[in-house]
Parts: sequence; structure tokens; C-alpha cells
Amino acid sequence: MPAWFDEFTAAIDSDDQECLVCPACGDRTLPPRQFCPACGATELTPEPLPGRGEIVSYTEISVTTPKFHGETPYTVVLVELVEGVQLTGQLREATDDEIEIGDEVRLDTEPRDDGVALVTFHPAPES
Repeated sequence: MPAWFDEFTAAIDSDDQECLVCPACGDRTLPPRQFCPACGATELTPEPLPGRGEIVSYTEISVTTPKFHGETPYTVVLVELVEGVQLTGQLREATDDEIEIGDEVRLDTEPRDDGVALVTFHPAPES
């Protein structure tokens, strides 16, 4: 995996994850970025990224790549953490039959046998 991904998942593990905000247009994006994808500005400001978000979409994976052979079926969710910042990851502790669009989940990572961290989401306890 690229170094930026290892840095991003390490930040999630320490609950120190960030997004990048463009002061010129307000667009938010995930690192690594050298410039704003919306307006091209080169000055991006780090901003704390919440560890919880809402499910925007999800799907159950039944056939997968060799890297995940033997792990199917699993559910992948698309989660909006803040306006404009969405992240995908595997859902844990629930199946696609037990979730709905709009459900709140918490961001996490999970180590794999190959040493690469996997971005995961878990149902968030009700506040």
C-alpha cells in the first residue's frame, strides 16, 4: 500500500484523522492532495475528521478479488463523514439486512494478515 494510506489508517487508529479544506472555495477532500479538486487552489488546510458518519449507500459483495478470497460475503458501505467527504469500508458487526441508508456508523480500521490495515465501519451506539 502507498505510504499515504498507511498514514491515513494510522491516524484513524489514533482518532486523529483529518480531511483537507480549501480556504478558497470550502471544498473538502481526503488526503493526500496537492491541490483542491474543485478549484485548483494549492493551499489546503487540515481539519479534524469525525470518527462517525451516516451510511449513504451499501452493497453485499459475494464475488471478490483474490486478495479477499474466502471472506465473502461481506458488506461494503459508503459513509459521509462530513459534507463532501465520503469514505468506503467494510461493515463489521452487522449485515446489509440489519442496516439502512442514514444509519450512523463509526470509523475504524482492522489489521489484515498481509500487514495492510482495512478501513472498517461499525454500527454506532445510539447517543
